[in-house]
Amino acid sequence: MRPVRLTLQAFGPYAKREVIDFRAAIEAGLFGIYGKTGSGKSTIFSAMTFALFGQPARSEQETLSLRSDHADPGTPTEIELVFEVGGKRFVVLRRPDQMRPKQRGEGEIRDAHEAWIFDATGLPLDEITEKQRGKIIAEKKVREVDAAIRDILGYGPEQFRQIVLLPQGRFETFLSAKTKERLEILRELFDVSLYQKLMADLKSEAETAERHVRTEREICARRLSAEGFESTDALIAGIADAEKERTQLFEREELARSACMTARAALQQGQKLEEKFVTCERAQKIFADLEMHKDRADALAERVARAERASSLLDMESFVSETGREAAEAENKLQNAQAIAEQARQKAAAAGEALERENLRAAEMDELHRKIDELTRFGEAIERAKGCADMVQKAETAEKEAVNRLNADLKELALRQQSRFERGEGLKLARLSETRRREISARVTNLVMAQVMARSYEKAERDVAQARQEIDEKSRSYDNAVQNAEEARAKLGEAEHNLLAAQALHLASKLEDGAPCPVCGALEHPAPAIGSMENPGLERAISDARTAWEAADKAVQSVAQLFAGARSVLAEREGVLANLERPARSSRELTEDIETEQLALDGLGPTIDIAAAEAGYEKSGEEVTRCEHQRDALREVLAERRQEAAALRARLDEMLGAVPQALRAPDALTTAKARVSSDFAALQAARVAAEKAVNETREAAFGAQKDNESAIETLSVCQERHRRAKEAFYGRLSEAGFSEEAYRDLKPAIANRVADRERVEEYRRKLENAREVAIVAAAEVEVLERPDIKFLAETSRTAEENLLEVTRQHIAAESRVDHLTRLRDSLAENLRRLDEAEAASGPLRALAALVNGNNPQKLSLETFAIGAMFDQVLEAANLRLGPMTAERYRLERDIEGGRGSRGLGIQVFDMHTGKSRSTTTLSGGETFIAALALALGLADVVESASGKVRLDTIFIDEGFGSLDTENGSGTLDQVLQILNKLVSQNRAVGLISHVTLVQEAIPNGFYVNNGAGGGRVEERGLN
Repeated sequence: MRPVRLTLQAFGPYAKREVIDFRAAIEAGLFGIYGKTGSGKSTIFSAMTFALFGQPARSEQETLSLRSDHADPGTPTEIELVFEVGGKRFVVLRRPDQMRPKQRGEGEIRDAHEAWIFDATGLPLDEITEKQRGKIIAEKKVREVDAAIRDILGYGPEQFRQIVLLPQGRFETFLSAKTKERLEILRELFDVSLYQKLMADLKSEAETAERHVRTEREICARRLSAEGFESTDALIAGIADAEKERTQLFEREELARSACMTARAALQQGQKLEEKFVTCERAQKIFADLEMHKDRADALAERVARAERASSLLDMESFVSETGREAAEAENKLQNAQAIAEQARQKAAAAGEALERENLRAAEMDELHRKIDELTRFGEAIERAKGCADMVQKAETAEKEAVNRLNADLKELALRQQSRFERGEGLKLARLSETRRREISARVTNLVMAQVMARSYEKAERDVAQARQEIDEKSRSYDNAVQNAEEARAKLGEAEHNLLAAQALHLASKLEDGAPCPVCGALEHPAPAIGSMENPGLERAISDARTAWEAADKAVQSVAQLFAGARSVLAEREGVLANLERPARSSRELTEDIETEQLALDGLGPTIDIAAAEAGYEKSGEEVTRCEHQRDALREVLAERRQEAAALRARLDEMLGAVPQALRAPDALTTAKARVSSDFAALQAARVAAEKAVNETREAAFGAQKDNESAIETLSVCQERHRRAKEAFYGRLSEAGFSEEAYRDLKPAIANRVADRERVEEYRRKLENAREVAIVAAAEVEVLERPDIKFLAETSRTAEENLLEVTRQHIAAESRVDHLTRLRDSLAENLRRLDEAEAASGPLRALAALVNGNNPQKLSLETFAIGAMFDQVLEAANLRLGPMTAERYRLERDIEGGRGSRGLGIQVFDMHTGKSRSTTTLSGGETFIAALALALGLADVVESASGKVRLDTIFIDEGFGSLDTENGSGTLDQVLQILNKLVSQNRAVGLISHVTLVQEAIPNGFYVNNGAGGGRVEERGLN
């Protein structure tokens, strides 16, 4: 990074706008920033740090304290830095959190931190102004600007303070940092992501392989436990027991099947016998039911006989009805004839009146005849003027064509004008859309970067939560294992106590007075052990208890190892999480923002070719001009056609003066003549029709009168015939012995007599059959005993249920044997595969443990790689430290933690003593020199190792006052010589110092004056 121009406003001691141009100073190579103590020298470095990272040079400084106390309240605090990295030029602008006066009313309001980053590559420095800073990269949102700057520089604020800007009071921080802190700094500076990824991948793959084997073995154990077995041996024994039980159940099933068949046969025999008793009862019931309906059947037979006698009167009754209908029809015909005669009389009168009205319209016929003659004369006049009319029609046609052409051109002109307007509006929208598209694309890019960071952080959080959950589960498992071990230990103690007591009783039973005790040799036995001698299985119990305790103890150790592994995983994941910066927004929110921006981007539609749109707009303007010229020409043609048509129409009106205007058209005259002729013909036809109607209605009235007289005669004959038929019917009814009412009551029976006769005969046949069946059924069961069907059915049901239960048990036992056999075979295959998988993953797990620090040196692959790079840093630092200390001191790696455990500690080797010692034993000046050499060496290695990080300029704030001088120079002179060599190696160095010799040795730079109105920066020796 090479600073070009720094602009400060209302920052620190600088009340007004202060511009510092570094170009001449950078070109000089070695330059200084001088001034009295407290004048604001270090503020320049702090402003550069804040411009880049939004933080002061000293991290403990409050942001609000950056504002100048001398500045006008209305002047905002603002820092702008123009800098170059790798041939590109950038501009960063920041406004820190600050208070400003309210625009309305009294009091102050707080403005939040804002930042902008621009790409000014190709812009001369003089053209970079407030209005033109280059192409925007990120704006407003501080987090997006910080990410963009970190991406450009390749490092963050902490690394900037270690290798680029060495602030006052913090110069030796990297030299005296602890191993862990130095590791974090070097991890940021050197790209060791490959080693981190390799470590993580190996560890993940090893854990996955180990977890797979462990999970599969647990699954096998759970499958055994689910079946009630502790081991595969127990499973084999269980299969043997299941096969024995299956054989026993098969024998029970055969016995139950035999008993069931016997009971079923007895039930079937009883059911057949019971069927005979039921048949007898059913026959007796049917016969009794038929006997109950005998009186009703006899009455029906009597009714059938009476209906047979009455049926002989049906023909006579039918004849009476027929003569009655004939008389009624004759009467209806008479009424119709009378009505028709009346209607004929009325029509004859109406026809006479219509003929009289037609005779009164003779004058109207004369008028119509006159009109026909007049229309004929009009037609002759129109025929004479037909030639002139054709000319008028052609002139009018030409006029219409001219009008149509003009209208078509006007329509085309309107379309062209509308098209040009739409193209113009479209061009405006396209320009606005393209501007909007660039803005949205920039925001989407920033959101995607933030989303990636947020997802990484959220994944790390989920991993930590999962690891903590695993810790909780392993903790509970460990507590349970410890409790089980304690219980097993207590049971073992109790078993041992019981065995000792039993042994004591056994020895006591063998003691005799005067005989020595086999244990202690005493001859007297004052208190021998007493109790029951029955203690079988004590040795087996103590053996089982010891085995259980050993198993529980092994379980505790196993769970403890798993618990320790889980804690190691949690620590590692928490470390990963701590290294990540907490995002301001969640990935879900950022995803929604990205989708919203993408929708907005999609809503802009496809990209429009602005140049093509502009060319189309110009072409549409030319088309509009062409249409306007054509419109003017067509208007002149239309005027000429209208004048010609008017002259011809005047001549035609003169020739047709006698013909009404409405009749001048050929069709109109023909239509009028046809209408008048039609009216005349209609009057003639109406008169002829009226005369014809008078003749026809008179003839119809005479015929209707004849028909009426004939209908009167026919009615008289029919009435007499009906009277005679009725007298004959009533005579026959009396002879048959029926009254009219009785005959009417028998009418339904007469209609149903055949069916009723068949019903009576069917009943008598059924009654006889039922009597015979009942006698036969009673004879069959007379000597038989009725069985107990309920008892037989219950016995058969019990036997079947017993058979079903035994069969079910047999099937279950068979399934159990098959299931356990399949389980045995499956577990054997799974355990074989797990043994092979565990053996195959052994080298992978060993390698993962080695690269993740499980080795004699306790050194991870990442730390080893960083250590190798740190060796290069120390080697580069010694190239500077040797000349600055007259080759007395040399920096070297410190060995920490025992044999072979190499860390990132630093020791200084003293050539005068031939021994290494801590850097804390160096004097103030020596510490400054060592820290400076280390910083320069670190800058060299970082820049050479990373193609992205460029350390074109280094700034050193104070520390030179601690160097000794000899004849005006001494160690200070050696340090300045080393810095001059750096300048010759294409690297600029900026110093802040109040030491007079430094100012004399390095006259180029800036001088800071601080007065009552604030600080001012002046160039020194740069012209």
